[in-house]
Amino acid sequence: MKQLLPILLLTTLFACQPGKKKPVETAAPPVVNAPLSYDLANPTQRHKLPNDLREISGLSYYKPGRLACVQDELGVVFIYDLSRKAIVDEHVFGKDGDYEGVEYVGNKLYIMRSDGELYEMTPTDGVKILGSSPETKHIKTDLPGKPDMEGLGYDPKLEALLLATKDGKGTDKIIYFYSLPNKMLFQGIVLKQADLQTFENSTGEFKPSGIAVHPQTRDYYVLSSAAHQLAVLAPNGKVKSLVSLDEGALPQPEGICFAPDGTLYIASEGKKGIILEFKAL
Repeated sequence: MKQLLPILLLTTLFACQPGKKKPVETAAPPVVNAPLSYDLANPTQRHKLPNDLREISGLSYYKPGRLACVQDELGVVFIYDLSRKAIVDEHVFGKDGDYEGVEYVGNKLYIMRSDGELYEMTPTDGVKILGSSPETKHIKTDLPGKPDMEGLGYDPKLEALLLATKDGKGTDKIIYFYSLPNKMLFQGIVLKQADLQTFENSTGEFKPSGIAVHPQTRDYYVLSSAAHQLAVLAPNGKVKSLVSLDEGALPQPEGICFAPDGTLYIASEGKKGIILEFKAL
């Protein structure tokens, strides 16, 4: 019995000692948006588009005071004059199809189909050609996995078209680079859903519907019609800002571009096609 007493005393002492507290796990604070140079709640101009552009799906700066537009049914690039608020030219490049992006680089128009195939043509202002232009070239990009593509932009420093994936394998979205000098496709940056979800106003899966490069900062501005948001990325893919868009003003934002002075244009399809203009603050 005497031999058991020390053991009982030791057991009692250890039992009475306070246990080590587990560290309290705290959620990381949401990422703060970097300041944006635009007041997206207050456009400086609003353009109601004609019926031919009711389903506008792509937008590019063309020439001073003019934007190039495509819609997702016709193989035509429409030239929209901002001061006259009217279509002033049309460039036929191919058959009817699902076209999601347009970009004017140098003296050529590049148009992207939803499967990522590209068309290249040299427009001739004021001249209408019935049927596709004899100068139209079809560029096979051979994108892996047959993704659904919706955004086309251009990075002048890389001399590359940017092809943004809307839907593909997994939830992260790849932005491909198509080098114009080398005529080659590269995997560019990956827009990671986990990075977007660190922002307080994240609304679920972000599916790109348009992309443009800011002419001064080189930031990538990526639209998502599904999430009704605009993400601003550094050229290395780091997400700097995630901004919500007004669903009433932009029911289905599909096109985005910049003028050389930094003026931002966002296009939306719907009952009426719309282009909103935002001057830099």
